[in-house]
Amino acid sequence: MSGQIETILEAEIPGTDLAGGLTLETTIVLASGVKGSDPFVARRPGSVLWRDQTSIRLEGNAGLLPVAPVSFKDQGLPEQAAWYVSVDSAEWSSAAMGNLLVLLNDDNDQVSEAVRKPKDPRAAVLWDALTVDVVYDLVGRALEDDEFPSEEEVTDRDGEVTTAALVHGLIRAFLKMPNETLADATDRLREERRRDPSRLRASVQSSLLFPGGRTS
Repeated sequence: MSGQIETILEAEIPGTDLAGGLTLETTIVLASGVKGSDPFVARRPGSVLWRDQTSIRLEGNAGLLPVAPVSFKDQGLPEQAAWYVSVDSAEWSSAAMGNLLVLLNDDNDQVSEAVRKPKDPRAAVLWDALTVDVVYDLVGRALEDDEFPSEEEVTDRDGEVTTAALVHGLIRAFLKMPNETLADATDRLREERRRDPSRLRASVQSSLLFPGGRTS
């Protein structure tokens, strides 16, 4: 058989399984063995013939979390810090958009410049670092809290995403292994964090392709 073959595959992915970005990986393998093939031509079943990967930012390039530029000096926060992730981990069942707020330090010249020029390449590095911190902080707090609810314990809030559901989505999108359940992934990450907290941060960096991999 020769020539081009066009195949269209359609898949429906629940929105709760996504968290800001989607990576699509396509792999074509040899289905069955080929006898008498030329040298250097794939002939064994399972041989990879072609592979491609592309990442898509959902909802455009804008941030999906509520942010607020404030003076850290006036707020009594560390004056030279870049940002502060404010979340009440005792309110996992509350709506995430009302419980979570990222404060940007308007006293920090680089942060202030990045807010004014969000498309500047130098600003992209800051936003990448902020994304890592948000994912690491939220997931880390959940793993440390023995009262953090499982997916089955999360109740619906009239269509609003709860803080717990947001964390579940982050784990599912960035930290869960392909063959793991969400519960197994949470247990594994909790044990890894207890043994080596830095490994969780490294895993988040790897999943987000930090620095620059998701925005380049």
